[in-house]
Amino acid sequence: MEAEFSIRGMRFWVTDFAARWSCSVTVTECIPWRKKGGQAMFEVNGLEGDAAAAIEEVRARPEIISVDVVESSEGRVVGSVAMRELWIIWTIVDCGCFLESAWSNGDGRAMFRVLAGSEGSLPNLIKVISSRGVDIEINRISRMVDRPVVTRKQEKLLRLALERGFFDYPRRVTLEELALMSGMSTSTVAEMIKRGEKNVLKNFFEKRR
Repeated sequence: MEAEFSIRGMRFWVTDFAARWSCSVTVTECIPWRKKGGQAMFEVNGLEGDAAAAIEEVRARPEIISVDVVESSEGRVVGSVAMRELWIIWTIVDCGCFLESAWSNGDGRAMFRVLAGSEGSLPNLIKVISSRGVDIEINRISRMVDRPVVTRKQEKLLRLALERGFFDYPRRVTLEELALMSGMSTSTVAEMIKRGEKNVLKNFFEKRR
């Protein structure tokens, strides 16, 4: 099952940034990190104003450890961020669900799309989030059909790694070289490849049961 819901009253840099700069912010990849924090890839669109100043405001937030900008053009910023506090990703994982994406369009709401990992995981997730004193609204719950094994970004990176010889022995390309080719940080590339490999292997063995 896949669910889409919104949260108001949550302290989240994505929501604040979108409202402050009248733009949209999308988190395309996010993983738990260092017990309470998280690492994420993000994309900003429709930004009106100084992109460098906007990113500096994010870096100055107490819950932010670092922000790396991969691409910056008129109205658009792509990068990665490390956060020392991000309770929502830990809650999603602890409840047996998976975050597909998160975004905000500047209206004060943080939107989330999650995939249920087991029966009862979605109701439990909604219950736990509600206990945090925020307003949660369920927008959609649907059954997934023919779900892709990997995300588009994972597929693109895995294809690049395969074509360049990352999976050969000995390897013909390093993580650092793949990072330069893809315009991402080395740590992000390593994590995306690891998650992509896991999804492909999991799908392979599930089909052989």
